[in-house]
Amino acid sequence: MNRIIQILLYLLTSSFLWSQSGFFEKDFLRNQDFIYQPNIRSVLIYKMGFEMSAPIIALHSDERLMLSFDDLSEDYTKYEYTLIHCDADWNNSDLQPNEYLETFTNDFIQTFDYSVNTMQDYVHYRQIIPNDVIQIKLSGNYIVKVYPAGQPDKPSFTRRFFVMDNKSNVLATVKRSNMVSERDFRHELKFAVNLTDIFITDPQKEIKVTIRQNGRWDNAITNLKPWELRNGQLLFNDIGSYVFDAGNDFRYFDLKSLKYNSMRVRAIEYDPGQGYQVFLHDDEVRKKYLYTRIQESMNGRFLIKTEDYPNSDTESEYSMVNFFLSYPSPLTDGKLYLMGGLTYWQFLRENELTYNHERRGFEASILLKQGFYNYQYIFLPNNAQVGDISFIEGNFYETNNEYTFYVYYRPLGSRYDQLINVTLVLAHPN
Repeated sequence: MNRIIQILLYLLTSSFLWSQSGFFEKDFLRNQDFIYQPNIRSVLIYKMGFEMSAPIIALHSDERLMLSFDDLSEDYTKYEYTLIHCDADWNNSDLQPNEYLETFTNDFIQTFDYSVNTMQDYVHYRQIIPNDVIQIKLSGNYIVKVYPAGQPDKPSFTRRFFVMDNKSNVLATVKRSNMVSERDFRHELKFAVNLTDIFITDPQKEIKVTIRQNGRWDNAITNLKPWELRNGQLLFNDIGSYVFDAGNDFRYFDLKSLKYNSMRVRAIEYDPGQGYQVFLHDDEVRKKYLYTRIQESMNGRFLIKTEDYPNSDTESEYSMVNFFLSYPSPLTDGKLYLMGGLTYWQFLRENELTYNHERRGFEASILLKQGFYNYQYIFLPNNAQVGDISFIEGNFYETNNEYTFYVYYRPLGSRYDQLINVTLVLAHPN
């Protein structure tokens, strides 16, 4: 009973903090990866068969997405979902659902299992998309919205995914910045788009490109336009226009077992009434050190996995994971956040660090399911929307980031943006 009370207090506190943060309004739908109800945890969406992959599938193919999540409210809830088509900037497109979806426009999530052998009870849900009930007609950006059955205005969570109709390819390189003063800490991208199956009359109006670094959206470069069309190739080679802070490799911890202290875990405490508390080794500011490759970096992803029992979906335990970053004084010109897939790449109060004057450092606690996790500390200046990785992690050109290019095509007179290519490029700058 004490364990249940503890989790409920944590969830209620998280809900209150979200509501006070400016990021959360109860019935306001966001076209982004967002959890609206604190009982929802461990949301994943990926291409079936490739658990660590991005949620990208080809139009009119056999490829499918797997959507999964846990509901910590313990009792079964009948969930429903629908798909929302968006433009290149993640605004709702001008299309009606029957224009981009075959058959039905919403469906129930039928596959679920109760947790087994866990202190924290939960229900694990899974859904394949598309399927016999909901099929997708058009390429582009999509949102899957999940909500209690019959309550579409009360979303539980939303997740982004992509449907690609490959009509082009991207030729891209990542190198050190051309600016001599930035060569040691920034990546510069050069790229061009080859058109393979479309004819364009006005590239400036018909083509848009978005570039993301790892899983982040806050620092994405969007609405890029080609400056020239030459022999079927769109050129985007403005020197100095496509530059990212290189950052640093992601930190990590291994929580696949709660029976022993594995990588980066300092202590695991268990109380029959309180459940598991996991304490990671204290972190330090890394910008003052030379770059060191972290082989365990997965560029911010996380993997749900338990080594204690056979079934990771339903036998993985939840525990409160405690982070601590040594730092000499509080901050007044901004806030520190844990960033990565474990926080869905969002700046939320739940993953904001608070200063502990006694220990002289920043701390945070997050409820997480067993698995392997990556994370970083990102500084968000006051009144800013783009986080600063250099403040804690530092910037090193050697960092092995991933850069993803999304190419959108809207023919003159069309009402939606087609997604005609997605290309991922690894940074190997020299």
